[in-house]
Amino acid sequence: MPQYKYTYGIIRCTSTNEILLLNRQKHPWMGRWNGVGGKFSPGETPMDCIIRETQEETGLVISNYQLRGVMTWFKDGENLGGMYVFTADLAEIPRGFHTPKLVDEGILDWKKITWVCDEKNSGIVDNLRIMLQNLFHADEKSTFKTLYESGSGDKTFASDRLVSVEYLTDSHHEIY
Repeated sequence: MPQYKYTYGIIRCTSTNEILLLNRQKHPWMGRWNGVGGKFSPGETPMDCIIRETQEETGLVISNYQLRGVMTWFKDGENLGGMYVFTADLAEIPRGFHTPKLVDEGILDWKKITWVCDEKNSGIVDNLRIMLQNLFHADEKSTFKTLYESGSGDKTFASDRLVSVEYLTDSHHEIY
């Protein structure tokens, strides 16, 4: 049984230097650009989950995902769990896959990595630009330790203040 309940994926088009992001229409992270992913179904492995979630959210069947470790969340010092983090590289944007594209979860669009990483960009989830600094060379033993301080008191991170994202290599967490 997987240690964490969620998966998260970033799909990169290497020829355009863009990543496929979802502007969520529901809480948490409503109105913010983020990767794809979601919660495990019974009996799934992390790889099964990210492939299924990607297909459900984008319509794309991506089978070349690489596990890049885990992201863990701490809020006011309390460990709130985490998720398995994956990346996939595509040489080209799939033929016939036009964006922006309205889907059940929100709006999909290819975004330039430079746009995502711009410090003035407040339209993305707060930890993504920091993660991208190390994400594509991380391996399955990596951990992105994310620290938050309480905001409005709800159960998600959308109203909290990001303190830091620490990139740890060779962490000793159980993958599956």
